[in-house]
Amino acid sequence: MKTFISLVLLFPASLFAQAEFLTLEKAWEMALQENPSEEVARARLNQAKARYQQARSRYQPTLGLSASGYKVKYSDTALDQYPSGTPDNAELYDASLQATWLLWDSGVRKNTVASSDYLQQASEASQMDSREQLLAEVGQAFTAAQLARANLRIAEADVEFQNRQLENSIRKEQAGLDSRTDRLNFEIRKLDAENTAVQQEANFVSSMAALGALLGQPIGNQLPPPVTLKPDDDSLPTEIPDVETLWNQARESLPLLRQSHFQVEASRANMNALKGEYGPDLSLFGNLNAERESDPAFASDDLGNAVGIQLSWDLWTGNVRKQRVIEADYQLRESQATFRQQQLQALSVIKQAHAEFLASVASENLSAKTLALSEENRNLVEASYQAGRETLLRLNEAQRDFNNAGSRYVASRLQRQLAWIRIQQATGTLRNQVGAPEDN
Repeated sequence: MKTFISLVLLFPASLFAQAEFLTLEKAWEMALQENPSEEVARARLNQAKARYQQARSRYQPTLGLSASGYKVKYSDTALDQYPSGTPDNAELYDASLQATWLLWDSGVRKNTVASSDYLQQASEASQMDSREQLLAEVGQAFTAAQLARANLRIAEADVEFQNRQLENSIRKEQAGLDSRTDRLNFEIRKLDAENTAVQQEANFVSSMAALGALLGQPIGNQLPPPVTLKPDDDSLPTEIPDVETLWNQARESLPLLRQSHFQVEASRANMNALKGEYGPDLSLFGNLNAERESDPAFASDDLGNAVGIQLSWDLWTGNVRKQRVIEADYQLRESQATFRQQQLQALSVIKQAHAEFLASVASENLSAKTLALSEENRNLVEASYQAGRETLLRLNEAQRDFNNAGSRYVASRLQRQLAWIRIQQATGTLRNQVGAPEDN
């Protein structure tokens, strides 16, 4: 209850009842709708889907049409081979319809499709990772804006306090009960508080500009201020699972690990596809052709066709094939090592985020107690000063302690919010806090 009273004193009641404010959930929704990074990730995913369909199309037959018409002038040597009276030139026309169907290619096609499929799934995981990163950045910027706004309100409350003391000092000086030095002290304190308020306002404007960029807001669009930190807000947890539980969750849902896993499988399938090039290809082919002189008015007598099966086998390629397999093998090893490295990094991030969250909870509890005591102390010192039982120096010290305690409490409270965001990002669950836009 003391903490609640303290924050109410720090933040005017009108702020809690303002009609329009920006919540973190709304900021996340705006970012997913307007930030270009979401469009970039979606475009990359669609590219991967197109490449997968390209690979699958190798299972279908190919059909081609060709036609030509040309005029030939025979050489004298050629004419000598024909009876006299043969024309020395001719018009020739031909057309051909060819169909080819690859029946077997020693597993190249199968593994190419598998590799493309894994890469598509890796792109889907990459899109999720990009979304998680965007949401985390928005959360950090939003929290920074909340902190800047809270510090601004603390500075404004300090201005109000110093102004109240100055007005009391002026009245006491006029009544001969106070010295000019006390009045000058409060004037100086008031100016310092106003200067701090100006700096905090600049920090708030700057933080809102950074947040607006992440939300994809164009020039001229002014965001509403972030929702004010409320002391009775219990939306943030105070306890979280242990590191092992968080790690098991991350192994299943963390997009970065899923992306790396699919890249390993894609590299393995690609190497198998290259190994398949050592085997033969078997194809079914057929063509329908037409040839005619003088004009292109083809008739049934001009038609011919052929159907057959073709076996092709590259027995020697100058060692190129072998080196491509070796290259693919090292690409597989690289992707496997990258996967292990990302697992270690992900576990490290979880441990850090876990420790940071526990520390933020403890810090917030201590800061809340300090704030309550500082407020009580400041009020007692203020009353004693007005009664002439405390010195001006002691009042200045008590007010400074109260302001510092308020800033530390707000910072620790928002630090817990940041730590909770990082826990969710580290386990790949942050995107669950907001409805994801539909993929195109």
